[in-house]
Amino acid sequence: MSNLSALLTPGFLLINLLFVLVISISASFFAFADWLRQIGIAPSMAGFIISADALAALIVQPLITPLVHSGNARRWLLGGSLLLAAALFAIGHAPSITLLTAARLAQGAGFICVLTALITLVIPFIPQEMSGRAFGYISLVRLIPYAVIPLLFNLPAIAAHPFSSVLAVAAFAALIPAVALMLPAIKGTASGNMTSPPGMKGLTASLRSRTVVMLLLSCLLFFCSYSVIFFYLKQFAPTIGISHPGAFFTAATLVMIAVRLFCSGMFDRYDKFRLSAAGLFCTACCYALLPLCASETLFHLLAIFTGLGWGIAMPLQAAAMFDISTPQTRAMNQNLMIIMMQGGFFLGPLAAGQLIHQYGFSLLFLGLTITTLLSATLMMAIKPPAKEDAAC
Repeated sequence: MSNLSALLTPGFLLINLLFVLVISISASFFAFADWLRQIGIAPSMAGFIISADALAALIVQPLITPLVHSGNARRWLLGGSLLLAAALFAIGHAPSITLLTAARLAQGAGFICVLTALITLVIPFIPQEMSGRAFGYISLVRLIPYAVIPLLFNLPAIAAHPFSSVLAVAAFAALIPAVALMLPAIKGTASGNMTSPPGMKGLTASLRSRTVVMLLLSCLLFFCSYSVIFFYLKQFAPTIGISHPGAFFTAATLVMIAVRLFCSGMFDRYDKFRLSAAGLFCTACCYALLPLCASETLFHLLAIFTGLGWGIAMPLQAAAMFDISTPQTRAMNQNLMIIMMQGGFFLGPLAAGQLIHQYGFSLLFLGLTITTLLSATLMMAIKPPAKEDAAC
């Protein structure tokens, strides 16, 4: 058994704290749609403003992924932090819809620069033999803000202030990563830290790798189905007599947190590809059974098993990518997985909207089940690297 202290180094812990901070800023936009309504933005325009940051991220990240590496990640973190802070401040003071949209686009660009830099910086701190535990913890800290921040908006001290005040606080918080760059844990370099950029040559090599492409496709398919559940479950639940669909995500999130907090240690003891596939198979079964729910009890029971599948599959896909990547391409390939996640959040709801428009919900969950089964099949089809190859 590997010594946990080899993973929980000051650098690893500090970068994860920065993950919490940056994701908390994103989660604080829980009340953004309501604020846009309050300031008189029409719903038709509000939808585009809300999604503008994701659009910017989807455009920017593929462009910067081959360029960001451990030698320049601190500069990308600095620039992204400054851009994110400026954009957040501008959103709260934009005098027109055009400038508000431009600020949201800048927010998305700054956010993805920060996220890409943090992923690149954390890779050298992950021991080869502890990738499963490491990505279990990383996915955990990135999940917690979405469970906590929306609840904070119910506190009188926060609810009494306009959302523009929240944006001002977020703008100052966005500067913290820039300050953290001066701390020794980030300022120093880990042993084995690669300073040469993968560039287009490294990107081409990754995309020519059958195992990398299969894993990327598995990730894309998983997030296509996950995003549909996230966006459409509330609309679907009343059609089967479920009155409190929000409890599904509460239960699933609590299970995901528990899995990643208490079970990450076993992620490195077993075949990550097969274990991730098992989580995906569990998730597919839950998707297939959701339309058949006859009671709130069964609905919430499926939420628990769905959270179990999500909690296992997500971090293990990232850990598996770490294991099959060369040291030079590990950070880049992790960022390629983020692109797949963003692609899933774009393609999933897009396809679901067409299915619901044409057929209602009758075919939607069949499509989700098949998509997730394909994701699991791809994981099963990947041959895990030999131990001697994993260290190369």
